[in-house]
This record gives sequence, C-alpha cells and structure tokens, in this order.
Amino acid sequence: MFTGDETRAPSFQNAVDTIPGWNCHFPVEYGLTAGRLPAFDDPRISWTIERYGDLTDRKVLELGPLEAAHTYMLARAGAHVDAVEANRLAFLKCLVTREVLDFPNARFYLGDFVQWLEQTQKRYDLIVASGVLYHMREPLRLLRAMSERADAIYLWTVMVDDDQLPPSATQRFENLDVRLYARGYGDRSVAFCGGSMDFPNWMHRDDILAVLAALGYDDVAVLNDIIGTAGNVLPTFSVFARRSASVG
Repeated sequence: MFTGDETRAPSFQNAVDTIPGWNCHFPVEYGLTAGRLPAFDDPRISWTIERYGDLTDRKVLELGPLEAAHTYMLARAGAHVDAVEANRLAFLKCLVTREVLDFPNARFYLGDFVQWLEQTQKRYDLIVASGVLYHMREPLRLLRAMSERADAIYLWTVMVDDDQLPPSATQRFENLDVRLYARGYGDRSVAFCGGSMDFPNWMHRDDILAVLAALGYDDVAVLNDIIGTAGNVLPTFSVFARRSASVG
C-alpha cells in the first residue's frame, strides 16, 4: 500500500486511492470517488453547532474523527479542533482529507482519546463524540473524563431503549445503578470503524441522560436520529449537553 511509486498524474484521487476502505463521500464538487456516507454535510453536526452557538476561535475536541468529515464542518464553523483517532488507517485518511479540503485550524493525533482526556490539563469549549460511546468497554469512564474537560458535549450513539432487555451487568456510578449491555463485533473488514476492543458495553438511553445529569449537565437537548439508524436496525440518538452556568 505504501511502497512503490504512483505512476498516474498527480491528483487528490491518487491520495484517496492509497488508503483502502473509505466510508465517507467527499463533497460532490471535488469529483472524488471514496465512500458513500454524506458526512461532510451532516445535519447532526449542523444541529450541534446551532445548539452551541458561535464557534469562532472556540477550542473543540473531537473523539474518533474517522475520516475528518465532522472535523471539516467544525473547522469551517471557525473552531480550533484537536481530533484524536486510534485507528491508524483512519488517522491517515484524516490527513488526506485535510490536504484535499484545506482546513488548517485542525490538528490530528494518533492514539487513545480516553488517555488524552485523562492526561491533558487542557480544557475545551466543546467535545464532539459522534459514534464512539457504544464502542467503549468502559463508557462511564469516558463520560466522566469528558465531563472533566468540557462544559458542553455532543454525543451521537447507539443505545438500548428496551426496558425488558436484561443487562449484562450493572455498575454503580454517582449514586446511580447504570445498566450495561455487552455486545460483540461481527465486521472486522478494512472499512471497520468500531472500537479497538471487542465486547463494548452499550448503555440504556435513560441511563445516559441520568449520568449526564449526575455529572452536572443541566441543559440537555435530545435529537432523534435524522439520518437513519446504524445498519437500519439499531436505536440511536443525539444529545447536546451543557452546564447552564457556563453559557456566555
């Protein structure tokens, strides 16, 4: 993949073709062939920006940028973005995307974003975590770490909404009994964009909201999934949560 020379005339398509398994479709005006997801104009991120307000010069942390489509939207809105990606191929795709779309106010880091959250002393105005919570083996650890770094967060996640489904385990957190539902991965193809460890723990919708409240987020908006569910079978939702005392 990264050996030999490219014999075609230079183009952005050559760079895209170097890395297999793209998920997202570049803006049509670029004329590039990649994935199919229209993530560079994602209404969930537009909603998040609307909920937050002016992002000009705001510090944003993005967890799991995948192919930098959401990073592009956040940077275009004026934010300075740190984006942390653990998947090596996805990290390289992010670099290609930044080169193609030319948004300089974003930095990409390769590594574990939970360790980033727990080890940095930097505070952010907003944390964006789209499609990562349900890939975590320790989702409560992630939510706590996020809460310590920002007063405003956005989540899009697969969740459980069936009260009759028995949990795999229950974990005590901030005086709450939080239900956890172990799930396994079936797809490990080159386009796989899940977590690094099998058997992540999903959370119940009500428990996610209860945990956010326990962490001090008292201004919470919920958006039903507006682009379809993951695989068209799994319940998903968006949550924008802010500590109201931080507004302004």
